[in-house]
Amino acid sequence: MLQKPQIDSDILALMPQSDTRIDNVEAHFFADNKQQIMFSITGKHAKQAHDKLNEWLIANDLPARFNVPRIDVLSQFYAPYAGRLLSQEYRAALESQQAFNTFYYQKLSQLADPFVSTTIHLDASLSLGSFLAQQMQTLQTFNLEENRLTVLHNDAKYYLLFAQINDNAFGIEQAQQLTASIEQQLSQLAVDFEQTTVRYSGAVFHTSANASQAKYEMTLFGTLSLLALITMIIWVFRSSVALWLASLTVLSAILGGATVLLMAFSEVHILTLVFAVTLIGIAIDYSFHGMLDLSSGQAKGYSRGVKVALLLSLLTTSLGYASLYFSPMLLLAQVGVFVVAGLFSAWLCTLLITQQWQHQLIIAAPIINIANKLKNILLCWLKLRRYVLLASVLLIALCYLHTPVSFNNDVRLLNASPQTLIENEAFHLSLLGRGNGQIMIMFADDEQALLKQLASFKTTLSLQYPDATVNVLSDLLPSAAMQMRNSALVKEKQQQGFFTEVENMTGQPIIVSTKVLTLDSLLTSPLAPFIEQQVMISDEFVASWFMVTDVPTRVLAESASADPHLLVYNKVALLSEGLAHYSHSLLITLGCAILLAGFLFAWRFGVVCAFKQMAVLAVTIAIILSLCSVLQGSLSIFNLLGSLLVMALSIDYLVFYQINQLSRENIIAISLSAVSSMWVFGMLAMSITPAIYSFGLTIMIGLIAIFILAPLTLAMPKRKEK
Repeated sequence: MLQKPQIDSDILALMPQSDTRIDNVEAHFFADNKQQIMFSITGKHAKQAHDKLNEWLIANDLPARFNVPRIDVLSQFYAPYAGRLLSQEYRAALESQQAFNTFYYQKLSQLADPFVSTTIHLDASLSLGSFLAQQMQTLQTFNLEENRLTVLHNDAKYYLLFAQINDNAFGIEQAQQLTASIEQQLSQLAVDFEQTTVRYSGAVFHTSANASQAKYEMTLFGTLSLLALITMIIWVFRSSVALWLASLTVLSAILGGATVLLMAFSEVHILTLVFAVTLIGIAIDYSFHGMLDLSSGQAKGYSRGVKVALLLSLLTTSLGYASLYFSPMLLLAQVGVFVVAGLFSAWLCTLLITQQWQHQLIIAAPIINIANKLKNILLCWLKLRRYVLLASVLLIALCYLHTPVSFNNDVRLLNASPQTLIENEAFHLSLLGRGNGQIMIMFADDEQALLKQLASFKTTLSLQYPDATVNVLSDLLPSAAMQMRNSALVKEKQQQGFFTEVENMTGQPIIVSTKVLTLDSLLTSPLAPFIEQQVMISDEFVASWFMVTDVPTRVLAESASADPHLLVYNKVALLSEGLAHYSHSLLITLGCAILLAGFLFAWRFGVVCAFKQMAVLAVTIAIILSLCSVLQGSLSIFNLLGSLLVMALSIDYLVFYQINQLSRENIIAISLSAVSSMWVFGMLAMSITPAIYSFGLTIMIGLIAIFILAPLTLAMPKRKEK
């Protein structure tokens, strides 16, 4: 009521942050890309569809984003620096008088060339026109036909549109509304212009798709979970009071978790709510154990065994989830806060409220009969414990032999976007010439050092791979040292008479500028929008990003390893590396959790019992990882996260078995807990999001395993503590 929650659905917002320098560079260079959407149109009526879509975008305040400065405007800006800016072609022409004359007359014969006609009155040597022609070829990747951007790809012509959306379009409702309106317009275009294909891509479409899927799964899983729990409660107690108490426990958990979550985080990610649905399956366990203990009627209020077990259960589960708060991944931190706060609320509700209805809680007769049968089965099961453990170890060994454990922490496991949208993204990268490109980032202490490093890297790479395309800032802005060498070269050739014939023919003297082009000047030029996207200046460093194509990734990685100022920028790889690092931390967390549980068991139940319980925990985790490896082909961080949750639930079962033994109420409570958790978590395995699927599958396998193995730690039936 005091703070309306802000729901976020940006996948990248979940990821662990890299070092500050890279984060700052990302925010500066690539923030605008998040707001860009792209359309490609091809087919029989592509031109008409392009124009109609462009009109619709303008009418809906989605302005065009792609603009290249006019040649005459650029010429006026670069004219004061004539003679200091030379293209590679021009420098090659200055090697001999004959080569220069051939180059010059060839250019002069092309008066229709806008670079010649626009610059010859500003610089008769045509060095300015040659320089601008080379740079514009780099800047303008596409063809411009009657103010329409086009590109040829696989012998087909594509009309392109780029639009800029507002920052607030990344709210869930706004993203879904924008996506729906765009899809409706594209559907109308498909009707109006047959045999015409329109593809679209952009981050906002992924946001909408993932948000819609998450909301659908959250509603579906939550509804089915509640229906299943209601059915089980009514079946066991045949009482509306029990249903009310269980609902109150779950509601208190949700409200408590949500309250603390909103206090700790200003924005909540929608996937947090999907994972938080699992809280229903945990919180209901407290209600089950409490109501079944009260229904025994042996004493007023809870027995000592249940009080101790509930407290130990709360502490162990909360410790496991509390560790997630320090996770570098926002999703895990939010889930940890929500569950810990929710469980504490459920524990308080069970202790303070549930027992007030003790006289109305009675177990249905059929359930008592089932509990007695389960007790007999468990007694027989204890006699076979060696064979069960041997079979478990054999299963683990076979799984490891079939599929050795490997980890795949690709960040794309979090993506539930439709395959069509993913294919559109890849296709548009091909149209932009970035299908086999790699983004690089160069860091330096100052502007001149950056320009020298960029030029040196491009020269070295071009010698190794002549067909490579490397567009760097130093092409548009040579370093001061390079500008000085260029002017010295032109003056030397002028003294040798290279330009005498040119001066006589045009009547214009060749004047070599002494003015130095600087980055500050370029940032106030017509090229400022492009330069601002390529360079970042901070108090600590200067950085620039550039694209390299047709060079093996391995070679670029080796170059980056040898140069501390160079970085191969791959967002997916960086985030996946972060997840892999956290996976190792989770493995250590699992090991520490087993040891911590061992000390707890040894202190409460003795060393021998603790050894049995630790062995069961270790076997359970091994079964989870081996079976998931076989079923998925590899493991991810979400398998480990699920294993951590199973660890917490497993400790609960082991604690309740040791304290309350094979009492009728304990057997029913643990069975109900296992079944309800299997239902709640098992449904997550139906998710189309790989991360949620892995999480659900892991917990489903783990709960089955611990339900089978936990009773094996009992030495013999004992009476429940009073």
